[in-house]
Amino acid sequence: MSALLPRALLAIILVLCPLLASAQSLRVVARVNDEAITDFDLNQRITFAIRSSGLQDSPEMRQRLAPQILRQMIDEKLQIQNAKALGVAPTEGEVTARVGEIERGAGMAPGTFKAYLQSIGVPFDIASQQIQATIAWSKVVRRRIRPQVDVSDAEIDDALSRMRANVGKTESHVAEIFVPIDRAEQANDARRSADRIEEQLKRGAPFAAVAQQFSQGQTAKNGGDLGWILPGSLDPALEAMVEKMPLRQASEPIRTPAGWHILYVIDRRPFATARPDDVRLNLVQMTLALPPNASPEEANRAAAEAQKAMAGVHQCTDLHAQARQLKGATSGDLKGIRVGDLAANPQMYQDIPKLSIGGTAGPFRVAEGMQVVALCSKEGAGGLPSRQAVSQQLLLQKLEAAARRYMRDLRRTATIDVKQQP
Repeated sequence: MSALLPRALLAIILVLCPLLASAQSLRVVARVNDEAITDFDLNQRITFAIRSSGLQDSPEMRQRLAPQILRQMIDEKLQIQNAKALGVAPTEGEVTARVGEIERGAGMAPGTFKAYLQSIGVPFDIASQQIQATIAWSKVVRRRIRPQVDVSDAEIDDALSRMRANVGKTESHVAEIFVPIDRAEQANDARRSADRIEEQLKRGAPFAAVAQQFSQGQTAKNGGDLGWILPGSLDPALEAMVEKMPLRQASEPIRTPAGWHILYVIDRRPFATARPDDVRLNLVQMTLALPPNASPEEANRAAAEAQKAMAGVHQCTDLHAQARQLKGATSGDLKGIRVGDLAANPQMYQDIPKLSIGGTAGPFRVAEGMQVVALCSKEGAGGLPSRQAVSQQLLLQKLEAAARRYMRDLRRTATIDVKQQP
């Protein structure tokens, strides 16, 4: 009987050893509202960040990145949880579509993203959480934040007034990496994170790839791209840095009330220089239906009717009335048509931009039939962006600020237990 006891203990140990090893490898490093983040998840995510950003893989690098990536994973848990609570959780189809966007953006063949992850030793589930969080947050912003944010006509007028005062200056195409500061005691940790990012950029890591992994701004999924920044539209500290930065070189971390920013100027151009293809046109179109195989005689009759209708147009809305009087004719409004987008039809591209307000052009033979166009207004013809473009930029800025506040509130009300600083 005594001889059997060591054998039984050995058998138990042999059974338990893999379980103990597995438990050790799945040590919980943080809980976010009772959802766990394990050290396996964290280590795999660090691998993904290093390999996809072109960073140097070393024990020291992993140790430096661990606290920052853990904070990002905590935020992602909060974002996915909040989306589920609001009934807007990411769907499998949305994740698949986002993977397709990543493949196209990286120049990868369709369906090869998972194979790429496998080649660098990262399970798809690790990348999937980051993708799901990006989708979830976008849906939360649309559901909870967008209805509370508006841009008034007065704000657009004020922005256009400032732009007119800056005509002749330079606008810059800028990207950023953003590390937020929610509480004063976090400022030093945030600065250390920004310094680590700056160090890797100096070593040659691609800015867009690093921004996708480490920036906590709304533009992270686009490589931090802020687009063309109009003079006077950034925080003064950021504006001053943009003005003196050389092209395609990352800045040092810059402090604003919101956090730390690392900027990258992609290009510059004179502000408010007229770019004809960027002018936006508001049009009314009238179409006389014709079959694709219409005879020359049918096409000629339709063209004659269209020309007769054009003679009765003195302002663009008259074209709607003319369409109601012609059998088989339809009309509709076309708003914000970019001149450059007319290039597919050379005759339209040549004739329509030359119109005076209220003027008509055509008839044009199109797939649907014979078409006439009347010009209602132009925006951006003097080089300044259209009111629509200004409104969109102001809206994005206000959404960014509101989303940061909402995220800060989620952190404050959540139960977050970091078991041990990695």
